[in-house]
Amino acid sequence: MRSKARLALSVAALFLCFTGASPARSQTQDAASPKTATTPSAEVPPHSYRLDYTLTESEGGKKIDSRQYSIETGGGTNNGRQWSSYVNIGTRVPVGSKGDGSYQYIDVGIKLRCSISPRDGAQVLDTGFTLSSVAPDATNVDGRPILRELEIGNQTPIETGKVTLVGTADDPNSGRKFVLEVTVTEIK
Repeated sequence: MRSKARLALSVAALFLCFTGASPARSQTQDAASPKTATTPSAEVPPHSYRLDYTLTESEGGKKIDSRQYSIETGGGTNNGRQWSSYVNIGTRVPVGSKGDGSYQYIDVGIKLRCSISPRDGAQVLDTGFTLSSVAPDATNVDGRPILRELEIGNQTPIETGKVTLVGTADDPNSGRKFVLEVTVTEIK
């Protein structure tokens, strides 16, 4: 029994020697140095949200068009995907033929991608928006369509119930202005 107690004391003494800690030293340091509490930032629990996006198009200060897109998404992990929710609306347009006679196509229209994730104690909305279109027939060259594209991306903390600006862009080809906004509503 005594040999087990000696062995335990010897192991404890070796441990203290190798770690450089001593009971007296640690008590002195604790009393002399002010305690700084470092708490990890609290993660925000995941929620579900409805995201109401509005794309407004204007020219010369006059509203020409307004389009709405709604999507539901959740916070937290994206299960390994870059975007947790998305909407694609458009048309596949032939842009040329391959050497074997088959056609190549691209998607033209709206692509809205979004995800919500906790960051620095807040929920952050990550939005990727692409609007592409075929230019009018008069501008086509050799029968191939000329494509125009508007892309807006942003990361912003969520403010539920408020209209939040995602981004604006002026189209240098047409003189039109595009404004993308989102309203976030928590689903309970």
